[in-house]
Amino acid sequence: MLRFIKNKTTFTLLTLLFIGALLRFYNLNWGSPLYFHPDERNIASSISQLQFPGAMNPHFFAYGSLPIYTIFFTALPFSFISSCNATFISCHVRFEDAIFFGRAYSAIFSLLLIPIMYGLGKRLFPALPSAGMLGATLTTFTTGLLQFAHFATFEIWNTFFSVLLFLLSVTSLSTLSKKNILFLSFVTGALISIKATNALLLPIPFIAIFIHLLSKRKTQKKWLPFFTKFTLTSLFIVILSALIFVVTNPFTFLAMNDFRNTINYESDVALGTLPVFYTGEFYHTIPILFQLQKVFPFLLNPVLELLGVFGFILGCLTLIKKWSSSLFLLLLTAAILLIPQAFFFVKWVRYMVPTIPFFILLATFCFEKLSEKKQVQKLFAPLSVATIIITAIFGISYFMTAFVEKDTRVAASEYAASHIPQNAYLVADIYDMGIVTFNAHFPRIDLFNYYDLDNNSPESSPEVLEAKLHDYDYLVLPSQRILATRLEHPDMFPKGAAFYRKLLSDKKLFVKFYETPCTIFCQITYLGDQVFRFEGTANAFDRPPVQIYKIVQHR
Repeated sequence: MLRFIKNKTTFTLLTLLFIGALLRFYNLNWGSPLYFHPDERNIASSISQLQFPGAMNPHFFAYGSLPIYTIFFTALPFSFISSCNATFISCHVRFEDAIFFGRAYSAIFSLLLIPIMYGLGKRLFPALPSAGMLGATLTTFTTGLLQFAHFATFEIWNTFFSVLLFLLSVTSLSTLSKKNILFLSFVTGALISIKATNALLLPIPFIAIFIHLLSKRKTQKKWLPFFTKFTLTSLFIVILSALIFVVTNPFTFLAMNDFRNTINYESDVALGTLPVFYTGEFYHTIPILFQLQKVFPFLLNPVLELLGVFGFILGCLTLIKKWSSSLFLLLLTAAILLIPQAFFFVKWVRYMVPTIPFFILLATFCFEKLSEKKQVQKLFAPLSVATIIITAIFGISYFMTAFVEKDTRVAASEYAASHIPQNAYLVADIYDMGIVTFNAHFPRIDLFNYYDLDNNSPESSPEVLEAKLHDYDYLVLPSQRILATRLEHPDMFPKGAAFYRKLLSDKKLFVKFYETPCTIFCQITYLGDQVFRFEGTANAFDRPPVQIYKIVQHR
């Protein structure tokens, strides 16, 4: 019987891995050859300008160099023939290879989360026999893990190693072997080498070690060995982690000015002290509430989000009544990943990706407590099944919308090519790469800086735009970002808001010629509104809704 159960569990896990691989690796080269995601392009540009062994400065310090060098050396053999000269002293990676292998790593790490979450569920919630499989299944289908598995950015790297650190820390509560300490050191070093702010997670392994040693002291009743071992173990982790950071991020020190300038810029943008065109949507937003309304319903789905929030509250109440070291670590890790990022001025979707597995674990904890209450035990089975089905529906709907259906920018340009004269004069946003799909069909395209309408720019004033509209035939919005930002914040962008209100309402001047269709999968993914429902980057890069307006009165 036990063998049958093990075989059944193995089969189910393998099935989930197969489905997870399909959802993560299918259309991994989406957007080729244009590659619209600006963060991917920045990372790929950094990787492709590296030349081994002579020029290894990444000239990119928004993230650590560990993933950059990992992708570089992985992709190098595939670019070997085309990139290495006869003396083999100057080898580089092609831009498209950097993006592909960056996405491959994201997909692999996202896939590996499935068995890890299975193990975590079993370890954390032994009172719920299905906890491991529940966590693995939800991980397989959750939208945010599918989306970022297709991006050559480092959010999934952060997520994977954060979960791994948490797993090792939970293991250390009961077993603190030399091997475990070594693994903790390597994973901590990797996390900091991916992004320096991951140092915020350092308390997690230290607290786990402290609790373990404290439990041993109760039997030995000696304080000096306790403090000595805790200090030496913590010091070992810090030193080895720092060494890993130095080895994998040498140009943090060799190009200190560049590193400092990047950190200052990134900090100013994140804190809102440096206004830039792509952060306008975050004015007057309330931390935590914004993420609950505009981020987590997309990354998770409304049901999983609700269960995760309930799980966190329930966990805090449970901890007050009865201490649990593993539950404390779970709540603390979730809080560290959520709260500091939530209170930044910028609240992009990507900041919350590492919290996804912990929301799943908190939802699983909620189910465990539900299964223990006799009054509501009958709700456990239907609620857990419903949660899995809903999560699968949302995940598959996103997958169909973003990676099975034709790219929205390509579809819009093809529609325009077959319905608009080739000599028509088009205007589009200067900062949106989506317009490049139109270049092959229309030789006359002007780019206007709509972001500067409220910046008193002489080149991009409302008067200049009004005059130029007399020359244009069609206006193209390659994504919803600026339209949504201006209409939602008319107090901050009165001139921009006035123009976009006119665009949507003045039928005598503008007639909507085309809008990206929103299928049933799209309706589910974006909860019925692909323009305003979520934070802009939820679909600005992989599936932006394109709009084309015919300018009726001109010349």
